[in-house]
Amino acid sequence: MHNIQFNYINIHLLQFFKIRFNSTLFVTYLGVWREEESMTSVSSPYPVETRKFMGEKFVFGRCNASIESSASLEEDGLSAPDMLDDILSFLALRLNATPVTRYYGKLGFRTYEGTWTGLLGALMDHSVDIALEPVTTLSSHHKDLDFIFPIAKTMCNIYIRHQETSAVRDIFLAPFKPTLLACVICIALAAALVIYLISKTKLHNGSRYMSCTEALIWSSGILCQQGGSWTPPNLAASVLLIVCLLFALVSYNAYAAFITSVLSVRVSSVGSLTDVLQSTNIKIGYVKNGADQMFLMSTKDVQLNAFYIRGYSEAENLVSSTEEGLVRAAKQDYAFFSGQRVARSTLRSLSQARGRCALRELPVLSTRTQLAFPLLSSSPYARSILLSLLQLRSSGALGRLEKALVPGMPQCSPPSGFASARAADVKTALLVIFIGLTSSFFIGVAEYSWKNRTKFRKYLKTRFVRIFNY
Repeated sequence: MHNIQFNYINIHLLQFFKIRFNSTLFVTYLGVWREEESMTSVSSPYPVETRKFMGEKFVFGRCNASIESSASLEEDGLSAPDMLDDILSFLALRLNATPVTRYYGKLGFRTYEGTWTGLLGALMDHSVDIALEPVTTLSSHHKDLDFIFPIAKTMCNIYIRHQETSAVRDIFLAPFKPTLLACVICIALAAALVIYLISKTKLHNGSRYMSCTEALIWSSGILCQQGGSWTPPNLAASVLLIVCLLFALVSYNAYAAFITSVLSVRVSSVGSLTDVLQSTNIKIGYVKNGADQMFLMSTKDVQLNAFYIRGYSEAENLVSSTEEGLVRAAKQDYAFFSGQRVARSTLRSLSQARGRCALRELPVLSTRTQLAFPLLSSSPYARSILLSLLQLRSSGALGRLEKALVPGMPQCSPPSGFASARAADVKTALLVIFIGLTSSFFIGVAEYSWKNRTKFRKYLKTRFVRIFNY
């Protein structure tokens, strides 16, 4: 503005600026310039880089309260949404802005076509100024988004149930190979034959004669450490008995040592992404059409690409939600890929019956990254918000938020890590007992029927006569 007179010139300086697009135009009077005073009466321009919002609205984007944002530091502590509310109030106060909050159903992700959905989509089309939800800072996001300040560290994990045993073991027959079984049977037959021959020679008067069947039962009883009712009638028979007992002692000591070693050795469990990919018994899955699937598609990691292809090739293994995937992993041989924050929060909300303590994490170290608040790329508000968050960090508030955003695994009693015997492990022993009891029952019935065959014949004859007489 010019004020021209005959003997001097005054130039009044004004600064015009806007706080945000399509908002009120602000004017700041900077002073007057005179030839004799130069710039001494002119104030510095209003610093655009650190400007306040002068009471203008500042739009915060939030996600509706859900399982993904309900993690807490402690059971009775502040939750992550409560802490985010405090951060919102702090930013609004420090920036001298009027906060406006808009809620969206989902955080969103980048689709196949390159468009963004949910809250991040609203950020891209300028519907919100900042997404006040922690977002994983992936390299593919930096083209469209700026992450102004790292809040917490996170990664993706594979969730799989604790494995009690490496495989179903038949402990009863596990020590015996076909050759060893044949040798044991041959020894039993040889011992039975020797006892039969010793008994038949009748070297001592009064010795009881043993049939072949009784000799076989006696030798089997000795080898099974069950004893027998026959007393050795001579020195040869005594030597045979001692040899059989020594053989049984050595065999059963080795047998017991083998079973003890099987049950006491730690289970060889799946412990890494490589183990999961190499296992043919474990099914692979993730949330269908979710952020995790988009990440697996875009990553350059060879193993993660193989994980994605194997899961995608079996569509029935893909799930519709994180909760469904975790519950399935707790009950089946199923490896579920998910982000650490969402998976842990969901897992803490599950009941004990649905697998709260049945799962363990397999960390995928190549996915380590950070959580941060996203802004639109080259946002004019980045500097102001960064300075505010730095001030907030000095107070310790961001440290508490970090622990709330990335909760720990549920506190459960640790598994033993050792193999445990189950009914399936001794199925052969149970089968032997069942066959033995059944066989002895039918043999007993047959012996009784044979000894009383005359009585039964007369009884049946009488019954037939009565029937035909009627």
